Amino acid sequence: MRPFLKIVVVVGILFAGVAGGAYTLTRYPWLISARYTLTLATGPVGSDGQKVLAAFIRDLSAEHPLVRLVPVQTDNLSESGKALTEGRVDLAVVRSDDEAAANGRTIFVLRQDGAAVILPPDAKIEKASELAGKKLAVAKGSDPGLLKAFTEFYGLRDADLIEMPAAEFGPMLKAKRVVAAVVSGPLGPGPITDAFASIRKSFKAEPSYLDIPEADAIVARAPSYRSVEIKQGTYGGTPSEPDESIHTFAVRTLLVSRASLPDRVAGEITRLMLTTKAKLVATVPAAGQMEAPETERSLLLPVHPGTLAYLNGEQESLLDQTVNYYWLTVMVFAILTPILGWIASRRRLRRSREDRAKLLRVVELVRLAKVGSAAQLAIADEELEGMLEWLFERLAAGEIERDHFRFFEQMIAGLRETIEKRLGDLAALEAPSKSNLTSQHGLAVLDDAARQVR
Repeated sequence: MRPFLKIVVVVGILFAGVAGGAYTLTRYPWLISARYTLTLATGPVGSDGQKVLAAFIRDLSAEHPLVRLVPVQTDNLSESGKALTEGRVDLAVVRSDDEAAANGRTIFVLRQDGAAVILPPDAKIEKASELAGKKLAVAKGSDPGLLKAFTEFYGLRDADLIEMPAAEFGPMLKAKRVVAAVVSGPLGPGPITDAFASIRKSFKAEPSYLDIPEADAIVARAPSYRSVEIKQGTYGGTPSEPDESIHTFAVRTLLVSRASLPDRVAGEITRLMLTTKAKLVATVPAAGQMEAPETERSLLLPVHPGTLAYLNGEQESLLDQTVNYYWLTVMVFAILTPILGWIASRRRLRRSREDRAKLLRVVELVRLAKVGSAAQLAIADEELEGMLEWLFERLAAGEIERDHFRFFEQMIAGLRETIEKRLGDLAALEAPSKSNLTSQHGLAVLDDAARQVR
């Protein structure tokens, strides 16, 4: 093999090794390292989602699992989604109506924020459609997406919505300045229960929740939301609140990963979320709202295949994955080996043809050495000298055996001796001819001189 080809092969092997190592380290680091480090956009400091994930990360670090999470705080959930979409993080806490949720893969549901309509104890309103044209109290900080979906579906005007703190709901309802209060929050302790307590305190009686039976129709218009039920007794109390299940709709806060996150890693995160949930509830009550995503594959927001595999009991074990990689490697070698063998055989064939061509040319030069002219023999000798240099290069590159080299060298050396001898013979034959020509020329000169004398 020529030195240039050796350099190309070595550089190619090194490049393939570096590229393969970089890809493995990026996509399948557990094959090299015992831990897989992921960045996680957690949302603003102090939010419920951030608190839950902070506690989750703290528990993970104590157990030394396969996955290590590095939190990245953002100003809001929208920024978290943007960070995931731009590839700056591996995981992010995002809303279900965020574009990042559709482009990524859902790992876990952290909580659901639903809309609730609370009525005073003496309210005559029985359907949400009866709210059209009436003044409504809206809690400050209510989810704008849920509020917009609710008002647009029932044809409520923005001018009829009066924003105020939840603490003012009771006095405003009692003064009949509004007919109902609209509030959004987790389907558990939070703004909804606080608003209910405020109204109950003002009226000294139990307010009621307005059922939203058209929740499925609202979700059909806004598929990123979900039709849910606030179960009887969700908010506790005596008597229990609510006293019967209430239909409504909610936006989910999701833990979403990039689509390229390996299945095994996604499944491991899902497992850890489920196993640590009970421990988290003891310190962070908001963790009680965490739940695994639905396992239906036709959902608008795709669930990560690794999460689905774990939830459905189909996740491959590390041994199974190792065996798969082993067979994949065997298959790659099985494919590459014949190709490399074919390339090597083609190279050997090309070299064999080149050697045969050189040998045939030597035979032609042997014939030429017997009958060729002096000029032809001189050119042939130069050609043989070039062949000898070619032989030395092949020997130095390890492309020819020493026995073959000696055979060719002796043949070329013998042929060059023959050419040299032939050139000597031709020179000897030409010498008498030149002498005769010189003598004839001298006699002619003498004859001319004699004629002039006469």
